[in-house]
Amino acid sequence: MIPNAFSVRISRPLPLNPIGLEVSPALKESKTIGALLGTFTGDALGMPVEGFDIDMIVSAYEQVDTMLEARKGRGTYTDDTQMMIAIAEVLSRCGEFQGAETARCFIKNFDPERGYGRGALEVIYRLSQGVPWNKAGERMFGGGSFGNGSAMRIAPIGVFFSANRAALIQAAVNSARITHTHPLGKGGAVIQALAISLAFESDPDVPLDKAAFLATLKEHIEPEWDAYHHKLVHVQELLASELDLHGVVRLLGNDVTCQGSVPLAIYCFLLHPEDFRAAVVTAVNMGGDTDTIGAMTGALSGARLGWEAIPPDWLNALENGASGRDYVTQLGRDLYAKANN
Repeated sequence: MIPNAFSVRISRPLPLNPIGLEVSPALKESKTIGALLGTFTGDALGMPVEGFDIDMIVSAYEQVDTMLEARKGRGTYTDDTQMMIAIAEVLSRCGEFQGAETARCFIKNFDPERGYGRGALEVIYRLSQGVPWNKAGERMFGGGSFGNGSAMRIAPIGVFFSANRAALIQAAVNSARITHTHPLGKGGAVIQALAISLAFESDPDVPLDKAAFLATLKEHIEPEWDAYHHKLVHVQELLASELDLHGVVRLLGNDVTCQGSVPLAIYCFLLHPEDFRAAVVTAVNMGGDTDTIGAMTGALSGARLGWEAIPPDWLNALENGASGRDYVTQLGRDLYAKANN
């Protein structure tokens, strides 16, 4: 049995971030659903070409902009979305981040056919054997994992704690610790969660201040996460340049590490902050860890624009079994309700 763990409670909200405007409750519910369904959609779009490089994608498909058949069928999700669902379930049920309960949900929801990496498989096994939630990831890869698994699943924390930045950071760090104890693994989760919160608090009818968005993220980078500062500087430069996809990947990366994928997802979102389809298509066609980069970009775009911005042809193609599209949609509603009750 996994012991009880430290938890983060929602405390008095901080002032609304300076790049956002007040938005209606109905829109905030849509944005909450959008962050979750956006993760799911980007994950499903990118999964069939995971591991392809840019040239392989061009050669095989010219451009990936429709849901392709994959190992579990068209429109299916990977471990990215399955772990995101677990975090959303805990927050919507408990109203707080609970490490032990999240670990239980990771075990309960675990489906080995969803493409879990070796490190995640080992951590889930340790958790199932009773290793405490905040100890199971400590011995991974010597100094702890800095893979992007900590950031790919973070969307529920980004929207749930959007008005309380201190609680958001603490919850993001603790959620990462279950599987990722390396500073860069925890830092990637924090930066992605903060980016989602900024997108969530922004008014989609007002042009996004990209410079302020990036400045806010850089202000929260700890010294041991400094690799992200350099990457976010590159993001700002790239937004003003005309580099092709290869050039963007050379500067930002497209791999399975947090530092090699979180900045790229933020870039793809900021390149097309008013267009869900364009942002996610750009992300997936960057190659590399396409499902996770697509999932993180989709979370950002959905958090800004709401679920209605997701293209209907993509939305309708998503798997819809017991924990599929309708379940995730309702989970988003429950998450919003719990955050505002």
